[in-house]
Formats: sequence, structure tokens, C-alpha cells
Amino acid sequence: MTAASVRTAVPADGTDRAGRDGTEPLGRDGLGLAALPAAAEPMLARVAESAAAVDRAEADLWEGPAALGELDLLTAPLPLAAELTHALARRCTATAFALWGHRSSIEYHEATGAPLPEGAESGAVALASGMAPAFKEEAGLGEIPLLATDSPDGGLVVSGVLPWCSNLRPGGWVVTPVRFEDGRRAVVRHRRDSDGVRVKELTGLTALDATASGVLLLDELRIPAQDVLTRDLPAFRDDVRATFLQLQTAMCLGLAGAALDAAEAGADDVAREVLAEELSAAAEDWQHLRGALAAGVRAASAVRPAELVRVRLEAALLTGRATRLEQKIVGGRGYALASDTSRRAREAAFLPVQSPTETHLRHLLARAGVPVPTDGHA
Repeated sequence: MTAASVRTAVPADGTDRAGRDGTEPLGRDGLGLAALPAAAEPMLARVAESAAAVDRAEADLWEGPAALGELDLLTAPLPLAAELTHALARRCTATAFALWGHRSSIEYHEATGAPLPEGAESGAVALASGMAPAFKEEAGLGEIPLLATDSPDGGLVVSGVLPWCSNLRPGGWVVTPVRFEDGRRAVVRHRRDSDGVRVKELTGLTALDATASGVLLLDELRIPAQDVLTRDLPAFRDDVRATFLQLQTAMCLGLAGAALDAAEAGADDVAREVLAEELSAAAEDWQHLRGALAAGVRAASAVRPAELVRVRLEAALLTGRATRLEQKIVGGRGYALASDTSRRAREAAFLPVQSPTETHLRHLLARAGVPVPTDGHA
């Protein structure tokens, strides 16, 4: 990936550099979309302080999202939601990932006009996004694994296995797609602790052991009619795609920016000379991708799906480059598992497999006839 490859995503009117409210990011501290409320600063400080413990799965990462709920920020509009996700990822990507899942699930409810489950807005309960199979199926990369049948009361009965889902916290809710034998598709929600639901916890995950991830096993789970969010999956995907991808991009840029900041701060004269080209290219690409994301968030539904995909992929590729640069510059100190450098590298290792995976994103771009970016500075 080169700086030139991302410039096409930035409009010529200069809106990549500042939000329409005049917000100007300082360095890589923000995206320029919205000002973070001062009341959120103590929460961000706590997230930074607990990042190492979260990495060891010795602290509850949900304290961050729950604090946002207490500030009525979990339902914040997309520009502020992106800023919050970005700010968390600079400090602890696992916590940002948890917020992404919760805020995306809030978007699913908003897109369908369904009321949020009690406690979701305050953060008292977690929402889990299990929508990956719906986007994989759309791309021709598999079939939705949850099979539904109609029940006489207008509800559904669902069985099947969802191989990965996060935010599976006790008391929470999960949003998933389902398929019918006759080809119909729907989106449903259900309690994580309902009869007919079993969670096989996933542990030993790189940098993600604190994310309450697991395999969902559904056995004749009864879904009442009010928990069927929509029976029009294609329209639903179109409605939520931008938020789903843009929050992920904000997360990538938060992690990439933190790694670049650490690399620049840790570089001695020799590193600055030897790695000057890599540092300069990564810094320039970060700024252009930030502008592309900001422009896309402001454009809302006017952004082409392929553009959303391209910016998301390039942001993930940049994050890999940025964390490798940090490792080169920090050296042996960054090899210790307890170091922030090591943690950021392990957090970045998740991005190629986070759904949509790197393979999925490349497939979508190739199918759309869009040049597929490569990690040219690796």
C-alpha cells in the first residue's frame, strides 16, 4: 500500500482535514469528526491503565463501555461513536473491539426500528454482533449456519452453530442472521442465557482473552415474534454496512496511530535515518486514511460499498505496518510480553482474521473491479 493509493478516497474540498464542526485533530489523537466529551477522559485514563491487565485477562474490559453508558454515550451518533472507538483503540484495542460489537448491535436495532433491550443503552448488559455470516454469504463465501423454522405464533425456532462471537457476557443479547430451507433470510436477537443456547468459551486467544468470545450453539431456540428484527436481510445489510465497517476502520486507525506515535518517540538518530522512508510513508498514509474515513462518515449512505471496503482494508494493512515499525525501533524491550509494543503487535495480528477478514475484503474488491491494495511497505 502506498500513500497515493489512499489519496483517491479524500475529496478535493479539504474536508479530510477538519470536521464540519471545526474539530481539528491534534496529531493522531483524534479523527476530526467530533470532540470527545471531557467527562469521558477519566474513563479513557482507566482503560489505558488497565490495558496490560486486560491483555492478561485479569481485568474486566467492560468497565470502559459501561462507563460510556453511564455518560449516555453508547448510543452516540456515528461521528462521536467513531471518535470513541478510535480513542479506546489507542489505549486498548480489546476494549475498542467490545465497543464496536455493542455499538454495531445498537445500529442493527436502529436500522430496523426495534427498541433496544433493557440495559443496552446504559451498558448494564452487553450486545453481541453475530452478523459476520450474513456478510460472508453475500460475498459467496459460505452459508448462514443458523437454520430457522416458522412457529405458529409468528416467531421462529432456530438451531445451528455460530463458530465465533464476542461480547458473550452473561445477561447480554446476541444479534444473528438466520436462514430458512426455502431460501428466506431474517435477522433475530436472543438472550445469551436463553434456554436452547449454549456458549463454548474460547480461551487462549492472542490479545483477546478478555473479550468474552465463544462458540454459540443453538438447539431449538425459540425466538418470539418481537425479537425478529427483520425478514429483509439484503436491505438490512445495506442499511448497516457503513457503520459496521467505519467503526472497524476507526479501531484500526486508533491502534495504528498509537504504534506510530511510539515508533516516532522511540526512534534514535540512526533509526530516523535508516527507517525514514517507512516512517514518512506510514505517517502520510495514516493522515490520508483518517481523511478518507472522516469524509465517508460525513457522506453517510452516499459512500459506495467498495470504498468502505477499500478504506477498511488499507487501514488494517497500515496497522500491521505500524506495529512492525514500532517493533523494529523499540527492539528487544518490545519483545517482552508485558510491553505495550508487544501488546499492540498482538492486537494487530487479529485484524487479518476479524470479520470481514483480509481475504474477504480482497475478494470483495476484486469482484467489484477495484484495484486491491497490497502491503507494499512490509
